[in-house]
Amino acid sequence: MLSEKLLEEALNLSIKAGGAGARVLLLALESSDDELHIKSKEDGSLVSDADYASDKIITEILSPLGIPILSEEAIIPSFEDRKDWPYYFLIDPLDGTESFLKNRSGFTVNIALCDATGPIIGVVADPLSNIIYAGAIRKGFSIWQLDGTCIKTIHSNTIQKPYRLVTSWDEKAVLEDLLPPGIHTTDVITSPVSGALKFCKIALGEAEIHSRTGTYMEWDCAAGDAILRSIGLDVYDRHTHNRLRYNSEDLKVHGLYTSKVK
Repeated sequence: MLSEKLLEEALNLSIKAGGAGARVLLLALESSDDELHIKSKEDGSLVSDADYASDKIITEILSPLGIPILSEEAIIPSFEDRKDWPYYFLIDPLDGTESFLKNRSGFTVNIALCDATGPIIGVVADPLSNIIYAGAIRKGFSIWQLDGTCIKTIHSNTIQKPYRLVTSWDEKAVLEDLLPPGIHTTDVITSPVSGALKFCKIALGEAEIHSRTGTYMEWDCAAGDAILRSIGLDVYDRHTHNRLRYNSEDLKVHGLYTSKVK
């Protein structure tokens, strides 16, 4: 287990890195597609100079901690090399690249510190709102400005009915298949929310449920998972109904759900 001192240092540096990455992305908003040098990766997803610039500054800020970093935009070590890591960062320097490139909206910076139990620190920076959401075990959930100014600490257990379900914009499943056991479709209203902000909505008390049937990469959900863990809420695998596990061989999560409704 990380000492309180190292946990605090890692949280502060993660907030700093999230803000720095977000500011890089704000500058890149003014660039043309040609200037961003957009290209397709092997999996068909898009990547640009904005992704790489955000990744570079985040990595520079976190590297002094001496903790391994798994980033979407860097070379991933083999499973054999990383399977026994006691701690590691999971980073998506630009979550929502396609939305960023096509609409210049709906994107975040995601940073999570994980141990063998899963994410223990999570930072989701929303550049267009000048907001950083941060959560850590034993530290709670707080909101910051991109410059590192703490706005407030949140203690929200708000649950309202009809329950508010946040989904992905591209979710294909019918409502009945998205709901956790015991919740009826007539008790729920739905709204699509971009990326890791779905987890933040729940932590803020602005939603009760998030469910996804499609595949996430671990760096897409780890920061949000940590934020929910900081308020005592777990995120579950849709198939096993166990809490999500991380640092898998393919770094993929094949569907998840979380709910404040018990």
